[in-house]
Amino acid sequence: MTLRNTILHLFFLVLFVSCATVKSGHYVMVKENDTIDTLAKEFNVPKEKIQSSNVGKPIKTGEWVFIPLKRGILDEIETRAFDPNGLLKSGEFLWPVPSSNKLSSNFGQRWGRAHEGVDIPGRIGAHIVSAADGVVVYSGDEIGGYGNITVIAHRNGFFSVYAHAKSNFTTQGQRVYRGQVIAQIGMTGRTYGPHLHFEIRKNGQAIDPTDYLAAK
Repeated sequence: MTLRNTILHLFFLVLFVSCATVKSGHYVMVKENDTIDTLAKEFNVPKEKIQSSNVGKPIKTGEWVFIPLKRGILDEIETRAFDPNGLLKSGEFLWPVPSSNKLSSNFGQRWGRAHEGVDIPGRIGAHIVSAADGVVVYSGDEIGGYGNITVIAHRNGFFSVYAHAKSNFTTQGQRVYRGQVIAQIGMTGRTYGPHLHFEIRKNGQAIDPTDYLAAK
């Protein structure tokens, strides 16, 4: 399975698959004056289901909570926090390797093939941080030659991808924040040296990360 197909698969998992960590539904950020009752009314979901899906999570401003969906109901996909028509702005994503400000490979064609991200070289063990707030939809080493890889879902259908890590510090279903350390630079998978392969994707389609990253 290609990474693009994997990301698309993960996108639909986040929306529709029911299991222990990836359930049918979506995450929303709690706004001021939101309560369990107003959320239940807004998304037409019994408040008991919202409560059971967010055990131990406070319903307070800025918190991300999980809203379960009825199976197969497409028109209940989140439109407030995850506006499907939302667009990225330059600087919306944080530079993911604070200790390195270089690129060793750009987005686009490389060696006659599409290179769907950028490569940021660094010393082994250097911190990799989450480029934006989101939810981890994959953390493991089972996607092709990418080695230890983390995939994070963000609002508006965007994903960020962090590959070749020495170690991952997250688990599937975990909420992460902009600037949070999620992994370490490494050389796992097919790689020519220690670096982070970093991607930004919109519903599975790779886009040039340098158009949307904050200053290094």
